[in-house]
Amino acid sequence: MLLFKKISPRFRLYIPIIGSIVIAILLITIYSVNRITGTLYNAVERNLTLEVQTLKKMFERERDLKLDKVKSDLKVAHKLFYQKSLSSGHDIIPITVINQLTGNEQAAELENWQFDGKQLFNNFEFVDQIFDLVGGTATIFQKIDSGYVRISTNVRKSDSSRAVGTYIPNNSPVVKTIESGETYFGRAYVVDSWYITAYEPIVLDGKIKGMLYVGDKEKDLGELRNKIESLTIGKNGFPFVIDKSGMFIIHPYASGEIWNNEPIIDTILSRNSGVTSYSLHRDGIKKLVAWEYFPDFGIYIAAAVPLKDETGLLVRNVVVNSVVIAFVVILVLSVLVYFITTENVQRFLRQLEVSSKKLRSAQEALEQSERHFQTLFNNSSDEIFVIDFNGSFIEVNQVACDNLGYRKEQILQMNIRDIKPEEQKSKVDENISMIHKFGRHRYESENISKDGKVIPVEMKSRVIEFRGRQVILTISRDISERKEVEERILTTIIQTEENERKRFAADLHDDLAPILSTVKLYTDLLKKKNFKKINEEEAVKNIEELVDMAITSTRTISRNIRPNILQDFGLAAAINDFCSFIKKTESIHIEVVTGQYKIEERGIEESVLYQAVKELINNTLRHSGAKNIKIELKSFGEQVILYYRDDGQGFDLAEAMKQNTGLGLNNIINKIKSVKGTVDINTEPGKGMFLIASLKLKRNKQI
Repeated sequence: MLLFKKISPRFRLYIPIIGSIVIAILLITIYSVNRITGTLYNAVERNLTLEVQTLKKMFERERDLKLDKVKSDLKVAHKLFYQKSLSSGHDIIPITVINQLTGNEQAAELENWQFDGKQLFNNFEFVDQIFDLVGGTATIFQKIDSGYVRISTNVRKSDSSRAVGTYIPNNSPVVKTIESGETYFGRAYVVDSWYITAYEPIVLDGKIKGMLYVGDKEKDLGELRNKIESLTIGKNGFPFVIDKSGMFIIHPYASGEIWNNEPIIDTILSRNSGVTSYSLHRDGIKKLVAWEYFPDFGIYIAAAVPLKDETGLLVRNVVVNSVVIAFVVILVLSVLVYFITTENVQRFLRQLEVSSKKLRSAQEALEQSERHFQTLFNNSSDEIFVIDFNGSFIEVNQVACDNLGYRKEQILQMNIRDIKPEEQKSKVDENISMIHKFGRHRYESENISKDGKVIPVEMKSRVIEFRGRQVILTISRDISERKEVEERILTTIIQTEENERKRFAADLHDDLAPILSTVKLYTDLLKKKNFKKINEEEAVKNIEELVDMAITSTRTISRNIRPNILQDFGLAAAINDFCSFIKKTESIHIEVVTGQYKIEERGIEESVLYQAVKELINNTLRHSGAKNIKIELKSFGEQVILYYRDDGQGFDLAEAMKQNTGLGLNNIINKIKSVKGTVDINTEPGKGMFLIASLKLKRNKQI
């Protein structure tokens, strides 16, 4: 105490001020470091969750590809199966059948089916042919009292023998679908594995007596496994996949293993999704893991990263930098306080306040990542709304405010019904009910802005957790341009039809009407027997010639509307026939390749493509100065692809379309789009023109 009294008043004032400064700066530094560490950890969690969602989308794509393949395989199997005869013999085949679910055995009797003149039971020629063609499994089932039994199959049991004699019981959803006369697509248990499958009824003597099946193993990961194993998450992280038993299906070094002694495995299996930290007994390294359950394959998709690699260096740098900054600030302030007189203490305190504000600004800058989500929310090109189940707005982004013409605080006082036209308000409750029932809903609607403008929109809504309660997140996209395009396509179609009517009327008026009028004059002469200038025989002869001319004119008009060769022989023959007339002029060389076009159906799509080819050739002859044209027509199943290429002078496509002088291309594009097709054009000045048109032929759509 005596020592403190001996210290000068200047130092007495200096010590508590400096002590306060040191404590304040240390507290601010500790707080900032903790906040930064938490922010970094949250950022790693978010990134890891996004990685898992990306991996899940890869599995979803694999599932969708398998289902598409199975549908295609069923078409192949159906066509091959019904190319041959199937009949039921009079004798009975006794057999012991096995329930594929319970393993129970029982006696049964089979009809002796004859396929292409051969006994079908235990005959594997057809199913093996399907395997050679499409690579999947195939089975022919015959109906028995207990269900449907496999009589010919390439599905193997666990002992590698064919699963002949195993049956699907009647309580299976597959059987219920088949018994209703419908085709089953989906997931089904086949012998001892899950498959993506397709089943269709086999009808014999007017009754459903069997099933035709094709399928593919659900979790035959193949190339997907290699892609996932090659991924690196973060700096040194990795993805992995486990099944419900805890076995690693995909892992950098533990595929096929089960880690029963690791608590993290039990944690993952107990929850459908989550993020947590863990340490393995075998290495003790602390890691962060995120996972999500994928029910379609019955697997857990996960990604893990070592926390030290992801955040350790950053945290260490933040701590070191913060300590250095704090030390420098303390040192500088200490020197300043020492030399400042008591009279200037207030000014010093004000400077300290400024310094504290700067530190807080630095802290706010470090919290920028926490505002990243809000930035994305506000900078989205679509309108985003968060509403409760009564329709009241909870949050909106700036795009919504701009498009609707309201300030944000105004919208937050409104209900979603307030931005709907009168005819749409009654549908709000219905849509909210659908969202509440199914968790998500996609639909078209209309919004009305503050100035009364009606905006057509596509709404994508889903239920989310927001601020501790369930709400509806809705993304609203302006589809005005899409509606305008649809309107232009419809207008083009109507205009084209109107032009065809006008041309048809002109042909009738200019070609057929004069002939028929002349016939009428001659028939009047015959009626009145007025043969002063012409005798009766000559009048009849003239009438016959005029009738022949009328028939010829009628055929010409009919051929202009739709060529007979297109109706009778199809698109490939019609294009070849049309091009043969052009070739005879020797003005240009045309190569037509149609060897890979196998479509036999006659539909409006063929007529659209035929008119497109004629228009393209007309453009080439009139505008391009080309010497060669190549036309190639291919089909893959019901998909038709047209390739058109010339070596002419080309043109600026964007400029031509913008000026609406697209050499008839607008008509071509709109006609093809009207039948759900796509068109891609590649051209530039001096490099010719290349067009690809693709569309799907619809069955039973004759014109």
